[in-house]
Amino acid sequence: MFSCKKPLVIVFILLISSCSKDDDSTPSIVDLGITASTNANAGSSYTNAKTDIRIDYNHIPAGENTGNLRFGIAYLDANGDNHTDVFMATGEYLLDGEVNSILAINDGQNNFTVNTSAFNDNMPPATHARKSIKCDFNGDGLDDLMVFDHGYDADPWPGSQIKLIMQTSAGSFSWKKLADQTGFHHGGAGADIDNDGDIDVFVGGWDPFFYVNDGNGNFEKVDNRFDRSTGDIFTAELIDVDKDGFVDLLIGGHEFENTKTTIYWGSSTGSYSTDLRTIIDPVDSYGTVLDIDAEDLNGNGKIDLVINRTGGGNNNFYEGSWIQILSNEGDRMFIDRTTSVLDDPGSSNYPWFPWIRIQDLDNDGDLDIFPDDAGVGFRLMNNGAPYWSRFID
Repeated sequence: MFSCKKPLVIVFILLISSCSKDDDSTPSIVDLGITASTNANAGSSYTNAKTDIRIDYNHIPAGENTGNLRFGIAYLDANGDNHTDVFMATGEYLLDGEVNSILAINDGQNNFTVNTSAFNDNMPPATHARKSIKCDFNGDGLDDLMVFDHGYDADPWPGSQIKLIMQTSAGSFSWKKLADQTGFHHGGAGADIDNDGDIDVFVGGWDPFFYVNDGNGNFEKVDNRFDRSTGDIFTAELIDVDKDGFVDLLIGGHEFENTKTTIYWGSSTGSYSTDLRTIIDPVDSYGTVLDIDAEDLNGNGKIDLVINRTGGGNNNFYEGSWIQILSNEGDRMFIDRTTSVLDDPGSSNYPWFPWIRIQDLDNDGDLDIFPDDAGVGFRLMNNGAPYWSRFID
């Protein structure tokens, strides 16, 4: 009897050891003990996405060996002339290989000319670029870029590498692939999550993680800043929603596949976990979250949410369009006010589009809601109630 019990005890100890070991799905979270920032949104990719121009994506000329996909757009002054130029990472659906990105220089009248010399005729490539962000990654006062590329969009989903693009001087760029990690990079965002004065990056996809910046634009992949307490993440922003001086992580994906649209609240830990989060109400039949914006829509000092959605969950994947408005009620609570403040939030008859913007489009002192791509052909104009009416262009 004694000889039988002894191996059982050994097996039990081994099982305890194995179960207590961290794995990739539930990484341990660090507590950095950071202090709040007076402007946590400074330099973030969300702040930098606001721009003074609105263009039809299809009016950006194609360069040599570029793709038809035009999701990966970013706005920057690429040559120091104080005009807003356009960078566009491209790609092709089910492409096996890579195509070039586009840099289009603005003449000041929103006429654009392709420029490859800024990259020494060596344009950054992509297979299926999903998003580009603009930040100053090394603190030299020049706009840099990062491209999230998820690669071939079908089985076996081999993934791709993120492209980091640095502006070395006004009008001159270099780029490299971040070769430490290959994955299904479907989105991301940049902000100073640890309040150390440089811009870090959240990378969304099947295996989300943070890149931590050393201050010089060198990034280290870390798995201890986010506990992955949700499904796959295909949309992300970093914004201080509650104005407490800590950047919050807003994520979305396929709600019909168990990704809950969520705000992970930033804190002194510099990390994000299920212990501090608010889950956003889903929308029936529009369970694919494409973009999340956060602005004070009614001037009451609280940051509200606008979520751009398309079909998902009712055999309607990527069909139709729906814009969801969530009112900030305080105490990190949000209520869906969509149907009471929008006369036409969308329907299955409208085309989906990737990015939404919230700015005063008509310069009348209030915030309007509209697709970043002017070619989509509509605007939700604020009539001051606040109440937004759809205008077809």
